[in-house]
Amino acid sequence: DVAAGGQGAPLVPIADATLFAHATSWRALQNLGGIGNVTILPPGGDFRSVRAFDTGPGVVVIDAVTRIVADVPFDRDGRLARSGSPIDAAVIEALAHPYFSAPPPKSTGRELFSPEWIQGFITSCRRHRPDWTPGDLVSSAVALTARSIADAFRRFIPEPVTELLVSGGGAENPALLDALSAELRGVTVQRFADVYFDGEAKEAIAFALLGKLFLENRPGNVVTV
Repeated sequence: DVAAGGQGAPLVPIADATLFAHATSWRALQNLGGIGNVTILPPGGDFRSVRAFDTGPGVVVIDAVTRIVADVPFDRDGRLARSGSPIDAAVIEALAHPYFSAPPPKSTGRELFSPEWIQGFITSCRRHRPDWTPGDLVSSAVALTARSIADAFRRFIPEPVTELLVSGGGAENPALLDALSAELRGVTVQRFADVYFDGEAKEAIAFALLGKLFLENRPGNVVTV
């Protein structure tokens, strides 16, 4: 894929299309690991119309900000985020990064959303709200992830998606799911686990399928991705 000029990521769309497409309507699957990626699935999962790309940060910024301002590894149940409010000017400033406006296919990682980038985001938050609280900074990180996904939908997803299934660690953060629902009006946001099975198993199943395809000498990529 990379040798042919592709991005080499995301890796899971073949499993998404094979296993999790809706029979009659357009569906999107959003993974919220460290980095966020979305797969857009046509009814029935027709490979010719599947698209996928990295939307930007998943929980990498949220978790890092939480560690820095609260000295805990992650924001359990979104409690810190819910104790504050987003610093909108800092979120808008962060979303001006060229990655967010670059058209798909595209992929990213911690080489972009690095500790230095995250520290710059925190500095921006503090500059725009001098009386910030830890909750404000974590809430701003949540808003960054949610708005980056909604922005990707507005810019790059013309398909009539009516449902978004969310998996990965971010799916366990109610504040992030609420923010996604608020940003994606007209789209039903649900946890993948509430429709299928534990979302933490989804990626393992996808890679098991990739392994099976490899052993059968069958392609594991989706050309449109």
